[in-house]
Amino acid sequence: MLRFVTTACAALALAACSSGSDEVDADGDGTVSTEEAKQAAEKVRPLQPGEYKMNMELVDLTDPTMSAEEIAQAKQFFSSMSGMAPARCLTEEEANEGMAGIAQGLQDGNCTVQNMTADEGGMRGDMTCKGQNGDAKVNIDTTSTGTSSQMTMRVAEPTADGQEKTTTMKIGMTRVGDCAKEG
Repeated sequence: MLRFVTTACAALALAACSSGSDEVDADGDGTVSTEEAKQAAEKVRPLQPGEYKMNMELVDLTDPTMSAEEIAQAKQFFSSMSGMAPARCLTEEEANEGMAGIAQGLQDGNCTVQNMTADEGGMRGDMTCKGQNGDAKVNIDTTSTGTSSQMTMRVAEPTADGQEKTTTMKIGMTRVGDCAKEG
């Protein structure tokens, strides 16, 4: 599940999740379909093209299968990865794509969205994703300014022995300048 969380975080952060609509569940059936997610994606104010520096933080990790030392090491690992990530060039094409890949990413992640709201400043939502040991409950809260985005993702999932593991991560991107020209 951690691989899914990291992939989803990165995808959502790159997508600069923000939209001009409120409730995304247009038909009111209690779930957000791929089509409804795509419609919300079309309203997104994407990040501007340019070079972006990413930061990651493992805010909280509660896992009954890990020792306090292992949890501290996991937090340290995420902190050190944040500082080592090279700046990433977001091309004009990728910026224009905005959130379009999110709906597909939810399907690829085998997730069902229960609710999602979006406005100009960000998106919030709850989903259930298939995990290794059962369904994981995922909550996302994103903000975007057009030159920076941040997402907080909270995941609660069962462990192999039926207990619950919870993870809270923050992923952010900030524009640091224009993309370096190749040549």
